[in-house]
Amino acid sequence: MDDHGTCPHCSADMNGEGVYEHFLKEYGGDHEKALETASMYGAGETNGRFGREIYVKSYDKSYNKLKPYFQCPDCGGKFDSLNR
Repeated sequence: MDDHGTCPHCSADMNGEGVYEHFLKEYGGDHEKALETASMYGAGETNGRFGREIYVKSYDKSYNKLKPYFQCPDCGGKFDSLNR
C-alpha cells in the first residue's frame, strides 16, 4: 500500500517510510537483500510504504473479541478506517 491516508481527528499523515528504503538502510545498501525482504511485504523498489497508524485488537474480561480499530500515534484518536 502506498497511501495510508490521514488521521480523521488531527489530519496527521499516516504514511511512513518506504519498505524498500527501510531495508536498504538496514542492510547497509545491499540492494538484493533489501529487495528480497521488501518483496516479503508485497513491496518493491518503487511501491510499498509502511503505515504509521496503530492497529489495536482487544478482548473483554470474558475473552470476547472486541471490534478492532486504528489509533493515531500523534493525537491518540481512535478510528475505524483511514481518510484516503
